[in-house]
Amino acid sequence: MARPGELEVNIESASGRATVVRVDGDLDMATCPKLAEALERADVGKRTIIDLSGCTFLDSSAVRVLIAAARASESAGGDVLLVTKDPGILRILEIASVDAMLPVHETVESAAVTREK
Repeated sequence: MARPGELEVNIESASGRATVVRVDGDLDMATCPKLAEALERADVGKRTIIDLSGCTFLDSSAVRVLIAAARASESAGGDVLLVTKDPGILRILEIASVDAMLPVHETVESAAVTREK
């Protein structure tokens, strides 16, 4: 578990068809490069599930990284889905209209079984 102000990002495969990028900690201007680097390692032509369940803070720089990942994935024929139940994170995604661009699920499992476009 990340300490306040820190970020841990882990990448794993979900049933071979998707990459799960798990975020634990604060996503801000100082830590977003770590998420961007992890997303660059994901196969943008497939489904990428960004699990924000462990995310404790998200700012506008994180929103930019999420949108950039979505655009790169869409251009390559893949898609990006988000996972969070945190009301604060959901509110930020809503204010920035990210929730209108990227599907938001409550669990990784529900995101993984969502039909592809």
